[in-house]
Amino acid sequence: MKIKTKASLLSFVWLISILLPLTFAIYVLYARMEKEEEIATLESAANIILENTSPTELLQEGNTRILRKYLPDHTMIRTLDRSSEVINLASHTFEFFVVPPKHTDSPESYSQEVNHETILIVRTPIRQGANILGTLELVSEASELKENLYRLVSIMCVVTLTAMLISISASFLLSKLIFMPLSRMVQTLKEIQTNLQIKKLPLNHKSKDELYQLSETFNHLMERVETSMQKQRQFISDASHEFKTSLTILEGYTSLIRRWGFEEIDLHKEALTAIHEECIRMKHVTYQLLELADLEHEGQLTMSRFDLAALCKESIHLLQPLSSKEIRFISSEHHLIIEADKMKMKQVILIILDNAMKYGKQLIEVYLTKTDSSISIRIKDDGIGIPPEELPFVFERFYRVDRSRNRQTGGSGLGLSIAKRLVNQHQGTIEIHSELEKGTEVIISYPEMISTANPL
Repeated sequence: MKIKTKASLLSFVWLISILLPLTFAIYVLYARMEKEEEIATLESAANIILENTSPTELLQEGNTRILRKYLPDHTMIRTLDRSSEVINLASHTFEFFVVPPKHTDSPESYSQEVNHETILIVRTPIRQGANILGTLELVSEASELKENLYRLVSIMCVVTLTAMLISISASFLLSKLIFMPLSRMVQTLKEIQTNLQIKKLPLNHKSKDELYQLSETFNHLMERVETSMQKQRQFISDASHEFKTSLTILEGYTSLIRRWGFEEIDLHKEALTAIHEECIRMKHVTYQLLELADLEHEGQLTMSRFDLAALCKESIHLLQPLSSKEIRFISSEHHLIIEADKMKMKQVILIILDNAMKYGKQLIEVYLTKTDSSISIRIKDDGIGIPPEELPFVFERFYRVDRSRNRQTGGSGLGLSIAKRLVNQHQGTIEIHSELEKGTEVIISYPEMISTANPL
């Protein structure tokens, strides 16, 4: 069963559960009021008889004609002495004879069921001065009450059925309007599943309710899915191109060995060396891809306290022997104790330093500074620089600036992507500023994680 059908039925049942008890309550209250009104009318008739007729005339035996003057339709009037004996009786029907006569010293009025009919009974004492001589008794069929209740029931049945029909129609219409965005969303998802084409829901900007927010969130999600799919297609294209180049090189050298390598030993060694280097490069790219895939899942950080200044010196000391270029370290703090993932912080520094060593000319400078709200690591080189139009793309996977796209450097175009992911995991930012032939500066900023404690 669809959710809008469930909502419609639920609202319908909810309305009926309110309407039926309310209808019953109205019927009971109206019946009580009508009954009290008819009893009051009957009491008024009894008082009129007592006012216009003397006690002697009422209790004089055989004086029925006086009672007949005041006899309404469907009513019986009789006078009783103190022993409850009937003195005079006037009636249009014999049905009321089953009601036993009863003398009373005080007025009483009530109703009772006789042969499945409601009978109204009013008894009033006949007084002469302070003495009670007998009782005037009026017994009447509640015919007007019956007709009024029947009319009420008919009206309420029509009103209730009409309300039920309107309610169920309105419930389905309202549910359809409310759940229309959900239906569109389901239909859009089915179309996406069938055609693999991202679509969005139309938005009604006049309404800012929860369904609008749901549709807006759905559209934002589709935008992210579309962006992710585009990046995935670009990644597959770039990775295919990267490995295709390596495979082409491997195929070329193996073909060369098959043709001439066994005759010329120098050519054989050169081909094997090239194949070995290309295999190492492919292995390096594969490991970087696996690492980048792990970072996509936002792996957990292994937090520890360490000296960031000492970590920078350690990284420089590790890379300095591999290059003739000078690496200088300049820090505003002798010791900078932070709490972070030491290995990932070190990996970021090594990736940026490695790029600076590849493309710098003579000098690389590493600055470590601390402010009230952040820690910054700036790595600056005097290399060839990056064109301004290339800067927005340097953090994309497999992206390499055309000017530096040289396989001899060993670059895979994944280093900066990995560095950006590692910095993002620490809630930090990484920026690149560069000018052609003047050098490049990478600025890594981390939020305040500093303890002013003594060095470790």
